[in-house]
Amino acid sequence: MNVYIVFNVLTVFNIISLLYSAFLINRIGLHNVKYIKTYLSIIFSVYLGVFLYIEGYFVNHGFIDRSDTVVLVVTTIATQTLAMSLLVMSRLLNHFLLIKKINNNYGILSSNIKSVTYKKIISTKIGSGIPFSFIKIKINNNNKLIDTSTNKTFTKVISHAVLMLKKTLKNKHLDFFHDNREIIIISYATNKNELTEIATEMHDVLISPILMNEKNFLLQPIMGCVICTSKATNTDEVIKQADIACYKAKKLGLIIDFYRSTYTKSIYEEVDILNKLIYAIPHNEFELYYQPIVNSIDKTIHGYEALIRWPQEDGTMIPPDKFIKIAEDNNYIKGITRWVVNQVTRDIAGFKRENLHPQVHINVSTLDLHDDDLYDQLFTLVHNQKLLPSDVILEVTESALMTDADSAYLMLSKLSELGFYISIDDFGTGYSSLSLLRVLSFNQIKIDQSFIRNMAIGNSDYAIVASTIYLAHSLGCNVVAEGVEDKELFSELKELGCDYIQGYYISKPKEFIKMVHWSLKQIEREKLSAIA
Repeated sequence: MNVYIVFNVLTVFNIISLLYSAFLINRIGLHNVKYIKTYLSIIFSVYLGVFLYIEGYFVNHGFIDRSDTVVLVVTTIATQTLAMSLLVMSRLLNHFLLIKKINNNYGILSSNIKSVTYKKIISTKIGSGIPFSFIKIKINNNNKLIDTSTNKTFTKVISHAVLMLKKTLKNKHLDFFHDNREIIIISYATNKNELTEIATEMHDVLISPILMNEKNFLLQPIMGCVICTSKATNTDEVIKQADIACYKAKKLGLIIDFYRSTYTKSIYEEVDILNKLIYAIPHNEFELYYQPIVNSIDKTIHGYEALIRWPQEDGTMIPPDKFIKIAEDNNYIKGITRWVVNQVTRDIAGFKRENLHPQVHINVSTLDLHDDDLYDQLFTLVHNQKLLPSDVILEVTESALMTDADSAYLMLSKLSELGFYISIDDFGTGYSSLSLLRVLSFNQIKIDQSFIRNMAIGNSDYAIVASTIYLAHSLGCNVVAEGVEDKELFSELKELGCDYIQGYYISKPKEFIKMVHWSLKQIEREKLSAIA
C-alpha cells in the first residue's frame, strides 16, 4: 500500500479524534468541574501541538524510511487513547451525576449541599412566619455500628433508612434529609399528638433490621422535635434546640421529646456543673456527711451511711441527685468514689479514736462494678491494714445491678470474698428485685423510702414492706428501712421485725465532727437510761 495513502487515512483519524476530544472536554466542563477542564485543556493543547508539528514535518519533508511511519502510527494511537480516556471520564461523570440527581430527589445529598438545603428551608419558613416542626433523628449506637463495619457502609444504611421512611410516610407531607449521621425531617404538622404518632411510625420503621453487605444493622433512633412558631428567631437556634430535645429523649428513655424553654436552662446548668466537677476533687471541695442507722429494738447505733455533699463558695449546695448522674455520664464518678473510700477510711479511724465502732455504708456506682479500680483500691487498703472489711458495707442500687448483671455478679463476688458486706439499696423500685436475690448473694436489703413513707396498716405499701422483711430474713439478710420520719413509722417497722432504722426521726445527716458529738451524747443518754 502506498505510504501516502496510509498517511492521509491516519491523519483523518487523528483529526477526528482530536475534535472529539475537544468536544468531550467541553462537555466535562459543563458539569461544574471546570478545574478538571483546565487540566484537560492543557493536555489537549500538548497533544495538538505535537500532532501539528509531526504533520507539518511529514508534509514538508516526506517519508524517509519506515521509522517515520512508526512515528505516525504511535501518534495515531496516542490521539485515539486520549479520545477513549476522555470518553470513559465523561461516562463516569455522567453516571455520578445521575446518582446524585436520584439522591437529591430522595433528600440524600452530599453533606454540604444537604445542610444548606434544609437550613434554607428553615430560614425561609422562619422569615415568612409559617408554623412548622423540625425533627432530628440521631442514631444512639452509630459509633458501634461504624466500628463493626465502615463509615461508608453506615452512610448507606442511613440512606436506606431514609428511603424506607419516605416510602412508609409518603402521605404525611414530610421533607426528609440525611445530614452526616443524622436524619432531618421538616413537617407542616405542629400538633404534638400528630407528631407523636408520626414519630412512633418512624421509630417502628427504623428499628427494623436493615440488610446491608450481607449483614443486618439494628438502629437505635433518638428523636428530638422543635415546634416552630413566630417565636423562632434563627435557623441555628432551631437546630440547637432539636439537639437538646434529642439529649432529653435519650436521658428520659422516650421515643421522641419536644423542646421546652426550660431545657436550655437545664442544659446550661449541667454544663456548669460539669465544668466545676473537673476541679472539685483536686481542690478538695467535697465533704462527707453521716446519717446514723440504729437498731430498731433499743435505738443503739449500728452504723452510718456516708453521704457526699458539695458546698459552693456562695454558701449553697449542689445536691447529689444533680451532680452524681452528670459525673457518671462523663466518667468522673470513679474519681469521686475513690475520694469517698479514702475519706471514709480516715473517718472510720476517727470514729474508733472516740471509741465508736460503726459499720459505714458507702454507695457504689454502676461504673464501679465494670472494672477492677474499686476492688484494687479496697484490696490495697485492706492489705495495708488501713481498713477492715467488717467496718464497711457497700451499697449498690438495683438499677446499677441490672445495667450489666454479669459484670456486677463477678465484681460483687470478688468484693464479698475480700470480706465486705453487700447491701441492695432502694430495694423494690426495680423490675427484677426477686431475680436479683436469686442470682446474687447479699448481706442486707435496704427498703426504699418511697414504700416506708407511704405505708399504713392495711395498704399495699405496708404489705410490700412486711413481705420484704420476711423474705430477707428467710434468705439470711438483715433489713434497713430508710426514710423513717416519725415515731409511728418506727414503731410499725419494729413490730414487723425490721432490724435497723434510718431517717430524720433518728437524725439528719451531719458533718463528721457533729456526728461524733451526736453519737457520744446518744451513748451517754443510753447509759443514763440503763441506770434509771
